[in-house]
Amino acid sequence: MLEEEIVEEPILISNVFYDTDIREALADIASQAMITILVDDSVSGFVSLEITDVPLEKALEMVLAPGGFVYKKMDGYYLVSSGSLDSPAFKNITRTVRVDLTDLTAQELISILPEYYAQYVKAIEGKSFVTITAPDEIIEKIKEIIEITDTPRKQVMLDTVVTEISGEEAENIGIEWGGANTGSYGLQFGELASIGGIFERLERITATLNLLKKEGKARIRSNPRLVVLDGEKGEIRVLRDEYFAITTGSAAFPTTSLETISAGVIMTVSPRIHPDGSITLVISPEVSNVVGAGIQDLPVISRRIASTTVRVKDGETIVIGGLRQLIEVTTKTKVPILGDIPLIGGLFRNKKQTVDDKDIVILITPKII
Repeated sequence: MLEEEIVEEPILISNVFYDTDIREALADIASQAMITILVDDSVSGFVSLEITDVPLEKALEMVLAPGGFVYKKMDGYYLVSSGSLDSPAFKNITRTVRVDLTDLTAQELISILPEYYAQYVKAIEGKSFVTITAPDEIIEKIKEIIEITDTPRKQVMLDTVVTEISGEEAENIGIEWGGANTGSYGLQFGELASIGGIFERLERITATLNLLKKEGKARIRSNPRLVVLDGEKGEIRVLRDEYFAITTGSAAFPTTSLETISAGVIMTVSPRIHPDGSITLVISPEVSNVVGAGIQDLPVISRRIASTTVRVKDGETIVIGGLRQLIEVTTKTKVPILGDIPLIGGLFRNKKQTVDDKDIVILITPKII
């Protein structure tokens, strides 16, 4: 004999509430459905609503939603609460889940969440997950926000070439970085964006610099590649260390120590990717050189600093020029002993002063990866 499967009929609720105390409305629903509904002290307010043949749990949602209240089906009864952290039934109406993050840090996620939802989220510094302790409805809402915001960010590869050219050849390449002279190499400069010198977009600049390199008129100091997250900051350093003897103390008891000075090129770049695939770069280059000695033979450092923002297409090359250095170098030589003789010592000493004119040209090609 086959047993018939018994299907329970859904409990349907019909009622009209007009400016009714929400606790009374819940009591009416409990009476009609012949169930027990417990309401904690955090639930209060009024409701106006007409429902006809609505399933029990849907009816509860409709009554509770305007006040932001939640319910949970327990063993033999329903428990209703505000769901707030200080509500009496909080520990009974909530559960705790762990959510792993893909791109955001836990602290970044909490800063993004609306304050109402953030109170339910806990993070451990340095960890890539959060815990959520809240009613089921709030847990699902927070997960929806995480799904929208915690997406892997794109990265930008910055292919960079730092080249050193003599001042004369820099003018021959194409101009005085912003003027109209096309130079002996016949390069045509396009749209300009100002910075201490200039920003340029050139298709032939790399080939020209390679030609100058072969002719010994240019030197590629560095060719670093840097991968930076969209919206983050990357830094490129092409430096050399120079050592100076620093003497302190009295003439009778001098103390000499060796100090290090770093000079060269430092450049920070912050890329931002746009929906159309173009890239905005915030670029801040600094070129420094030790140009001589000052008071008490302390080193004198010359710096050229610039900063600008430029928008380019993916794979388009930006050229930064005009970061020129005029370095005066004084070289002193003398014949030992003879050069120190009073009156005639000058005949055995030599002082030579030279000026080294260099132009730092930086090429940056950003590519989205």
